[in-house]
Amino acid sequence: MLKQLLLLPLALLLAACSLTQYNVSEAEINQYLKKQVSFEKQLGIPGIMSSKIRLDEMQSRIGRKQPDRIELDAAGDLQVSSPLGSQQMKVRFALSARPEYVAEQGAIYLRDLELVSVQTDPANIGAALTPILPTFNQSLSLFLSQTPVYRLDSSRKNEARIKEKVEDLKVEPGRLVIPFKVL
Repeated sequence: MLKQLLLLPLALLLAACSLTQYNVSEAEINQYLKKQVSFEKQLGIPGIMSSKIRLDEMQSRIGRKQPDRIELDAAGDLQVSSPLGSQQMKVRFALSARPEYVAEQGAIYLRDLELVSVQTDPANIGAALTPILPTFNQSLSLFLSQTPVYRLDSSRKNEARIKEKVEDLKVEPGRLVIPFKVL
């Protein structure tokens, strides 16, 4: 009996710790990205090259390579036009960014975007993209800093309660941990 009374405060403490954080899994972020986020942009260098890019397949990997970052794979279509002609291709970008929670919106945005790699199909066209990569990176960085990769859902009881009480955002392999104040 005495042993159970001593374990009770420890059990309550452990339960309180688990009730002061909310986890958003990689799968939840990927589902949100699939349903809510797509990127389309006209880019170019006037008179030299223009392009239209559409990224509609995005997958996240949370905290896998770097402990405080999300890796994002983005794939879609790219059409490049130049005085020499036009080329349609498939494109895949590997990106890395730091997640940030904005309490007023209950949303997670990506900041400090880094372009890690670019792949094209057909592969021999990739080098031709070099002049527009800085412009692309800047456009996508601006887009992801203004478009959430996840938003707490006010219709879900747990998420509605914590929206304004979030203290921080922690990146752990495979999930984002959102600690919040109980009071």
